[in-house]
Amino acid sequence: MRSATAAEALRGLIRIRPHGWLTAPLPTDPAAAADLLRQALARHDTPGVPDGPVHVLAARATAAVAAIGTPAHAVLKIHADPAAHNSEALAYALAGHSPALPLLLSVDDTSRSLLIEHIPRPTSWTRPTAPCRLIGAVAAIHAAPASLPAELAPAFDAYRLDRLTAAPPPAWLRDAQAWPDVLAHVQAAHGDSAIPLGHLDLKPEHARRRHGGGLVLVDLETLRPDITGLVDLVTLPAVLRQAGRGLPGREVLALYRAAAARHGITWTGPALRAALTAFARATGLDTLDGLADPAPSSRSLKDTPVEPTAPARALVDTAMTTLGLPGPPEHLTGRKGSDVWQAADQIIKTAVPGARGDLAHETAAYALLRDQGRHPGTRHGHGNLGRWLALPRLDGPSLWQVFAPAREGHATDTQRTHMRDAARAAFAALTELHAAGWIHGDMQAENVIITSRGPAFIDYDRARHPDLTPPATPYRGGLIHVIAPEITAQLLATGNDDHVPLTPAAEVYALGASLYWAWTGVRITDYRGDPAGAHTELYADIAAGRRRNITTDRPWSDPGLEALITTATSTSPENRQSTATV
Repeated sequence: MRSATAAEALRGLIRIRPHGWLTAPLPTDPAAAADLLRQALARHDTPGVPDGPVHVLAARATAAVAAIGTPAHAVLKIHADPAAHNSEALAYALAGHSPALPLLLSVDDTSRSLLIEHIPRPTSWTRPTAPCRLIGAVAAIHAAPASLPAELAPAFDAYRLDRLTAAPPPAWLRDAQAWPDVLAHVQAAHGDSAIPLGHLDLKPEHARRRHGGGLVLVDLETLRPDITGLVDLVTLPAVLRQAGRGLPGREVLALYRAAAARHGITWTGPALRAALTAFARATGLDTLDGLADPAPSSRSLKDTPVEPTAPARALVDTAMTTLGLPGPPEHLTGRKGSDVWQAADQIIKTAVPGARGDLAHETAAYALLRDQGRHPGTRHGHGNLGRWLALPRLDGPSLWQVFAPAREGHATDTQRTHMRDAARAAFAALTELHAAGWIHGDMQAENVIITSRGPAFIDYDRARHPDLTPPATPYRGGLIHVIAPEITAQLLATGNDDHVPLTPAAEVYALGASLYWAWTGVRITDYRGDPAGAHTELYADIAAGRRRNITTDRPWSDPGLEALITTATSTSPENRQSTATV
């Protein structure tokens, strides 16, 4: 059974505290808790943080929490247990300089209270990059002790890995003999002098968002410098499922490895799986939820984040100034010099010189769409820094997001009906687009937005139309895993500089293959090797018609949706045209 929450993911490791462990519980009456919080607040003298009304957010026997001010500018937290207070204060001392954590404004040990920066905005879990942002924040916190201020580092020498490996194993372990293996793997990845910080209180509601989009994790009382960050990897799949953004264990590990590598933590796949296996043995964990499964995943990493470069940031700043928008913008995606941002109700696409894609062509495509009454219009600019294009943000989920409950195994009947209706509407919209003379050029589930007025397509940088000057570069396919077999056959038979015409029937196939992927979570092609392998090998399997079995991959039986997909992905292009009416 897959864990639904972080606590369930730690079955076997969690130890129940004995009755009466808390010797001095806090008052749970809100009025009494407010008095206690006001008394504690008076002990904090923090320049630049004004006093204000105390709004009790939680009044528990173990802790009391209040927002300070209207609007809130800080959070005050009191612990009943001195060990919990000391743990959270220690966590801030080790990692509080990380932008993935709120700022610690002050600590008062007498009242066992902490005054912390207030982060009001919840994370939007519907954003495509949300899982990567969470995993990236976790990796950043794990790496934070490596950049401790020089004056603090000596105080934490006892927690360094080279010291822990020489110390007796912790008493709470179930199998102490496995602990040296855990530390050896962690030491190899982090380095001898690293401090193995871990055990965040991971919950969807503990992920907050700063102005500008940075993800921040709150509530650090469980974070410890002796348990290692492996425990957080164990809980991440369950937390992502709880947030509605579940990913297979291997994808979680791949994203974590990539994020950790940006901070100098050099995990290999086999070493990380071995470390987790040893950690489960040492701690008594019941399951690793597929994290240590060595079988290759047929699912893809659709949300791999790439940090924007300094030139890209300079370019979007220019666009923001021209548009008169308040900043900073939120970075959504980026790859090879081409980035997408959000600011207010605008989506801004930027392309530095030499960037992937053709933003000039996309700008021309949107101009023609506007002239045809198919789009409200854009604003754009270009100069030495590169090009930018601003479009009104479409209000609605992508087709990929609509099908998320199917991939995560908890779709309701209403959601299933919505998926089927959205799929039919997407095919109808594509048929209408083709009738108007357009070839989109990059048909995939993430480029179909389901708005209240119906489906709308985005990303026209490969689009073609008789009234549109063709792109400067030849068409050589869009997203590989949804390319039609007849197109891959031409790609194999031609050179990289040869243009391969894209047909409406091939785009129908791409939408059908995208729906297969969105519904089942796996790509439609039964690849013989690694789905991330060489393009020519993937093209060969697609061209050969190597297909997975939809009756095996489907999350439930749905004759209408299956017929829609199988008709759209027929190996005969001439049989795909009636898809919208199936």
